[in-house]
Amino acid sequence: MDIQSDDNVLIGNDPLDVVEHVLTAENLPFDRTEDGDLAFSLAGDWKDYELWFAWRPEGECLQLCLSIDLTVPKEQRVAAYELLAAVNPRVWLGHFEVWEDGEIIFRHGMPLMAGEQPSLAQAAAMIDVAVECADRFYPAFDFLVRGAKSPKEAIAACMFETVGEA
Repeated sequence: MDIQSDDNVLIGNDPLDVVEHVLTAENLPFDRTEDGDLAFSLAGDWKDYELWFAWRPEGECLQLCLSIDLTVPKEQRVAAYELLAAVNPRVWLGHFEVWEDGEIIFRHGMPLMAGEQPSLAQAAAMIDVAVECADRFYPAFDFLVRGAKSPKEAIAACMFETVGEA
């Protein structure tokens, strides 16, 4: 996200209003869900990702979730947890998890003290971090879910560094 760092912009008291401002500035369509969350899609290197922000006042936390739209079958859950154990230490902010229904999610939270707001740059950075992590590790999860690779092979396949461009 290429948001200007103008933190003098007056925005409402809801941290999601800051996120709305960022998405509007980037011309990204979004919806407010029944729960009050803010949902939108963003193109990644591998696919379009579904993202949503939620404000959790009870925990004073702005949370961002990104679905990579892969579901782990029950018979592959142990292998998925092994892959998560290999992936998550390589993620500096946020983490991947497998939800009860098998969906693979990236989740990142920002604690905000009472009345505090994230800056526009912080909200944009949360989005950038989520998409970068999803793009970096999508191939590993894809290899696992399609049954083509073991967790060890799947993580190895996405950890090589390329030099230059073709």
